[in-house]
Amino acid sequence: MSDAITVSGLNVSFGTSHVVKDVGFTVRTGESYGIVGESGSGKSTILRALSGLNRDWSGAITIGGARQQAKRPPAFYRQVQMVFQDPYGSLHPRMTVDATLAEPVAIHALGDVDRRIDRALADVGLDGGFRFRYPHQLSGGQRQRVAIARALILEPSILLLDEPTSALDVSIQAEVLNLLSDLKAARGLTLVLVSHNLAVVGHLCGRVAVMKDGRIVEEASLEAIRSGDIREAYTRDLLAASRRAHGAISAA
Repeated sequence: MSDAITVSGLNVSFGTSHVVKDVGFTVRTGESYGIVGESGSGKSTILRALSGLNRDWSGAITIGGARQQAKRPPAFYRQVQMVFQDPYGSLHPRMTVDATLAEPVAIHALGDVDRRIDRALADVGLDGGFRFRYPHQLSGGQRQRVAIARALILEPSILLLDEPTSALDVSIQAEVLNLLSDLKAARGLTLVLVSHNLAVVGHLCGRVAVMKDGRIVEEASLEAIRSGDIREAYTRDLLAASRRAHGAISAA
């Protein structure tokens, strides 16, 4: 199996704050890879470097076999898309679902916009009646489905997921995670999921990197985490906290 993403020696600083420190990992094509850690551990900053949103980093990032520079060409965003934590904040409040989904199609001059919008909505479980609604007319789960549809409409091979369920009610979280799992299987996607919650990561991911203070302190398979065959006390603490809050870690 080829590698979709390879990161080595990644460092990110904001002023005097060194938030990502010599991070390295590899994600295989078609894999779901999790990055877990407490708030402020640097996990979301890694996604922003991968996605091209943060251009101020050092190290090496290779995606789809191509070494990435700080500024990405437009074609990169056909390959890699990101889904953010807050679906209300990531959708323009004055744009309908139709306009939100049509915008990336127009930017990349893809054409056939109606077919693309209909397919993207259908793939996330929304019918055509949602096309002309505004974000405030949607539930939190529906907004996140629209955000996922916006990412999918360019038909990327890699989705970067930044806490995609943390802003949702617990009853809706499993629906969105199941949707992402189904989309991965149907489209052959590679997923990188960032979360503070090991139970969420365990729902999708077969391998997990554990971050603390800007570093990856442990990488383990889901099976090892579920069985407790882990090295770091910090990972055990995260696992115990997740079990107290959410029960057993489910299989990917």
